[in-house]
Amino acid sequence: MAAGFVGFEITWRADVFSGAPQSSSAADFGTLGINFRARKPVDEQEWEAAWAALTCEVPTSSSASPATIASTFDADAFYDAGDKGCGAGPLDDIADLMRRLPPGQTLEIRATDPSVAVDLAAWCRLTGHTLVTQEGDCYLIRHK
Repeated sequence: MAAGFVGFEITWRADVFSGAPQSSSAADFGTLGINFRARKPVDEQEWEAAWAALTCEVPTSSSASPATIASTFDADAFYDAGDKGCGAGPLDDIADLMRRLPPGQTLEIRATDPSVAVDLAAWCRLTGHTLVTQEGDCYLIRHK
């Protein structure tokens, strides 16, 4: 049987930082505490039914092309993290893209989560890449 869970539900959510006596940067980003419940499926049939409920058809558009993405910085490559903060995985994708770029080339990143401004700058310092500029939710990184 597959190693999945069924019956996932959030049973409680709350702003656990409001009114806290100590300050936390997590409060600045609207971090919530949650409790959730899930269980292992009874049998393979239940698992397959749950898995099938998660799949969907993704329509493709013949008009979609890289040119439809508006680049702010005219970088060599572009990555759209959407509203994901760095803790949700975009740094893995960004690191992979940076490995593919030759030294000196640039990667433009669009990320609307406010935590990215701090986390991306720290990641650049750790990896030796340069955070060239930031305008709103767009960042430009130069490969070391």
